[in-house]
Amino acid sequence: MQSWYEENYCISEMGKIMSLIGHQERLPDGQLTLADLWPEEETKIVIAGLNPAPPSVAAGHYYQGRNGKQMLSRVASAMFKPECLQGEHLDDALVAMGIGFTDLVKAPTVGEKDVSERQLVESLPELEQKLAERDVRLVISIYRHAGLRLLGRKKSKRPGLQDELTNWGARVFITPNPYGSVEQTRPVYEQLGHEVYGIQTEPVFQRRLPTDWVDFYETVYKVARFSSMSLDEITLSMYDDEVKAKLGALPTPPWRLNK
Repeated sequence: MQSWYEENYCISEMGKIMSLIGHQERLPDGQLTLADLWPEEETKIVIAGLNPAPPSVAAGHYYQGRNGKQMLSRVASAMFKPECLQGEHLDDALVAMGIGFTDLVKAPTVGEKDVSERQLVESLPELEQKLAERDVRLVISIYRHAGLRLLGRKKSKRPGLQDELTNWGARVFITPNPYGSVEQTRPVYEQLGHEVYGIQTEPVFQRRLPTDWVDFYETVYKVARFSSMSLDEITLSMYDDEVKAKLGALPTPPWRLNK
């Protein structure tokens, strides 16, 4: 049986007791790993990797390796404006914006070749269960492994949004090659941005017609939190025939009144 110290602290190679940091947790066999991260409210979008890398486990935060940082940064930039992602750690900032984090296999390894087929097969049902229970709508697979396994495949046809759905009906986005340039990967990440925008703003667009212009512009500001479009672009996209018929001509937006 593990002692209280073994349960709550990690032990360095020199035997020194070190408190767990960040999102570190212990697996049943005592290995350090990263805990799943779930937003306080509903989780409709989750970032899933193959398994935690040692630099990430050591730091207590997701995607701390060189390639991992780049991949997560590109994913985050496709989903949200930079000013929406505040704080020292990008995983925490994304959780605050409603994005969850998990891995297919929780045991950390140096590389993907160190993860066995048996581990992949045995870990898949648990991953499917926790995502389905939360009714996750989109799985963002950093690298290909988690996304392909959720779709019942081992080989990737192409990056980006996949045609198939998971067994509970979620879409899967597989990130492009980490060595591709920003210009090469931009069209693929634009797919992700549009998909996330639709999921995050769906509850807003399901509301009734605005009662007045104050109500209308409050909705514009809500949508802007999740969109890469400008306030003016969102306003024009929301000013449809139904709104025009009810409220009349579009007035000067509040953000332009004092200019």
